Amino acid sequence: MEKYVEKQDIDLTVTTKGQRFRSKYLTWKFAATFFGNLFAYVLTIGIAFVIVYPLLRRVGNAFKPVEEFYDSSVVYFPRNPTFDVIRQAYRRLNVSTVGVTSFILALTIGFLQTAISTLAGYGFARFQFRGSKVLFALVILTLVVPPQTILIPIFLRFRFMDAFGIITAIFGKPINMIDTYGPQIMLALTGLGWKNGLYIYMLRQYFRGIPRVLEEAAYIDGAKTFRAFFTIMLPSAVPMMLTVFLFSFSWQWTDSFYSGTFLIKKGLLATSIKWITHKNELMQFNLQQTAILLIILPLILLFIITQRYFVEGIERSGIVG
Repeated sequence: MEKYVEKQDIDLTVTTKGQRFRSKYLTWKFAATFFGNLFAYVLTIGIAFVIVYPLLRRVGNAFKPVEEFYDSSVVYFPRNPTFDVIRQAYRRLNVSTVGVTSFILALTIGFLQTAISTLAGYGFARFQFRGSKVLFALVILTLVVPPQTILIPIFLRFRFMDAFGIITAIFGKPINMIDTYGPQIMLALTGLGWKNGLYIYMLRQYFRGIPRVLEEAAYIDGAKTFRAFFTIMLPSAVPMMLTVFLFSFSWQWTDSFYSGTFLIKKGLLATSIKWITHKNELMQFNLQQTAILLIILPLILLFIITQRYFVEGIERSGIVG
């Protein structure tokens, strides 16, 4: 009798485990979750491969000697690594002079766009006035309209710069601002620079997420609008401002659209790549690709250093999720 009971208990235990297994793994919910996660992982790995693979190929080619470019057995990593290609690309980019100019211009544009976007974003987030929605819609419109469509009018405006005929009346002719850094600085100051609409939107969303009670407490203590902004709101927006600055600096550092339009004779790093030539077409292509690596290397280091603030700013901006 006892053996029969023990056998029944054993069978009951086995049956219970089987039911648990079926209820946990052999269900539509588990299948949907499993295949959904599998698809997400495969998609992520595929996208990462598409992005990282060309970069790894360029890194490998940057260390290849000239003779290994004609060796079909050398694909990814060189047998005899050398810095000759990197040295040539560095010398032809003229990093010691052109790089410094590009850095100063990118730094200036980054600070100007961050400051202007912060003020505009705070205004759109906190003040409701007649026409504010229309103005903000125009800001969003700048993200939709391709810059190529307004490039010629902007170029002509700076080629024949005149403010209501005042400059012509004083100097006898308009001012030619092409081949100067004035056009890009003026576009940044007026909120019309490269991706400026995106920065205003990001900061506006960020300020909208900050509770109004913080400003109201400052107003009760006697603070005015500007004091509340500079003492309460501005310190809270440092992560978002740093994110905007990183975006602005990176896009200006790698910009060849506006820089190639307004700076015809004066070269920056991003526009100097096309001037790198070589009698061997394969070598010329590799020199240009290596020059691109040298240009984006500071940006990679910058994002690694400021990654925590960058992610924090994006998360709190309200443009994801």
